[in-house]
Amino acid sequence: MRFEILTEEEIQEIHEATLRVLERTGVKVHHEEARRILKRSGCQERPGHILSIPPQLVEESLKSTPPGFILYDREGAPACRVEGRNSYFGTGVTNPTFLDFETHERKPTTVADIEKAARVADFLPNLDWIMPLGSVQDVPGRVSDIYEFEAALRNTTKPIVFICHGRRGVETVLEMAAAVAGGEDRLVERPFVVSYPEPTSPLVHTSEALEKLLYSAERGIPTIYTPCPMAGATAPVTMAGVLVQANAECLSGLVVSQLKRPGVPFVIGGVLTVMDMATAGISYGAPELSLLLAGYADLARHYGIPTWGTAGCSDSKRPDEQAALETTFSCLINAQAGINLIHDPGFLEGGMTGSLEMLLITDEVAGMTKRFLEGIPVNADTLAEEVIHRVGPGGHFLEDIHTLEHFKGSLWRPNLLDRSNYHLWRERGGATMGERIRDKLRVILETHLPKTLPEDTAARVREILEKHERDVLGD
Repeated sequence: MRFEILTEEEIQEIHEATLRVLERTGVKVHHEEARRILKRSGCQERPGHILSIPPQLVEESLKSTPPGFILYDREGAPACRVEGRNSYFGTGVTNPTFLDFETHERKPTTVADIEKAARVADFLPNLDWIMPLGSVQDVPGRVSDIYEFEAALRNTTKPIVFICHGRRGVETVLEMAAAVAGGEDRLVERPFVVSYPEPTSPLVHTSEALEKLLYSAERGIPTIYTPCPMAGATAPVTMAGVLVQANAECLSGLVVSQLKRPGVPFVIGGVLTVMDMATAGISYGAPELSLLLAGYADLARHYGIPTWGTAGCSDSKRPDEQAALETTFSCLINAQAGINLIHDPGFLEGGMTGSLEMLLITDEVAGMTKRFLEGIPVNADTLAEEVIHRVGPGGHFLEDIHTLEHFKGSLWRPNLLDRSNYHLWRERGGATMGERIRDKLRVILETHLPKTLPEDTAARVREILEKHERDVLGD
C-alpha cells in the first residue's frame, strides 16, 4: 500500500549533490546571528552574505535532529505521531480570497472566514490538524497573523500549524499557546502548535524567516521549514534538480536550527511544483507536485526526519470536477509516499482562494485514502475459512455473526458520496454532490460548536492579542 520513487543509489546521488551545492554554491543568509553561529561552526562567508556549509556540519545536524515528535491537541491529548510513514491531513493557509459556498462569490478573506473554516475542520473526522485558512483582509495587515491564529484557536481543539509575519508574531502566538497549555514548560512538553517559516527559492534565507526559525528553536517548538520552488522558474526544470535545490534549502535551515538548539523537532518538505509554461503561474494540481514530494519523502526517510507535503488543493476556480480530480490524485500519492503532515486542503486557484466546500471534498478523499492505506490484514480470523465453510455453497453472509463482528472495521462508509439506486436517489430529491456538500456545510455551521476555551483563558488570549496590536500599531 506504500511505495518508493527513488532507489537507494538515487537517494545517495541526490544527497551528495546537495552537499556539493551547500559547500560550493552556498546559501544567502540575511541574518547576523545565523551567519555568526554558522561561521562559528566552520562555515565560510563570501561576499553577499553567502555561506558555504561543509558536509560534516550537515551530517552532524542530521544526527541531532529527532526522527519524530508527538503533536497534541489543545486539551493536551496526543493527536498526531509525526514520524515514520504516518500521514495526517490539515488545511491550507495564506489565501487572500475566499469563495462563498452559497453564492460562489470570490471575495477578500475575513476573520469570520477563518472562524468558519476552523469550525468546519474541527468537525470533519479526517482532517487531523489545521492552519488558519486564509490571509485576512479586514484587519490591519501588520497584525493580521495574530487575528488569524486567535480565530483558529477559539474554534478548534485540533493542533494548529501557524504562520507569522516575523519574530514578534511568533512570540505573541507562543505566549497565547502557553496561556492555553498551562505554561511554557507544558507547551514544550505537549506542543499543540507548530511554527512555519519558509526559505526563499533559490537558496535564500531571509531575515524574517531566520528570525522565526531561530526563535522557535530557542523555545523548543517544532518547526516546519520548507521552500516553494517552481521547476523552470525558481528551480531547475528537471525533477532531480528541484530535489537537490529544495533539499539544500531545507537542510541549510535544519543546520541553523540544530546549531541554535540541538534536538529541536524539525520537519522538511515543501510545495515542490512547476511553473506552467503556458500561463507562467504556479500549479498546485500538477502531477509533478506529487511526484516531487513522493521523491522527497524517500530522501527524508533516509535521513529519518518528518516530512511536510501538499495535497487536497487545486488550480480550478470552483470546487468542480477538476478540483475533485486534482485533490484525489494528490491526497492518495502524498499518503502512499508516507508524508507525515499534508497541508492545503481547502485551496483553489493555485492557493489564492479558500473554499469550505473543498474542505468537505478533501475530507471524504482523505477518509478513502486512509482506508486504502490500511491494506488487507491476513490472519486466521480475516481469512474466514470456517465462516465460508459454515455458510456453504449457495448461502449468504448477511446474518452470520462474523459479518456483525467485522463489518464496521472492514468496510469504509462515505459521508458525502451517494450509493443509493436511481429511484431512491430521485425520491430523496436527486441532489448532486455539490448540493449535498452545501447542505452539509449549512448543518455544520448551524449546529457544530467546538469546545470553548475556559473563560479566563479566552480573556487572557484576547488580552495578549490586544497588547500585540497596541505594540505594533500604537494607540
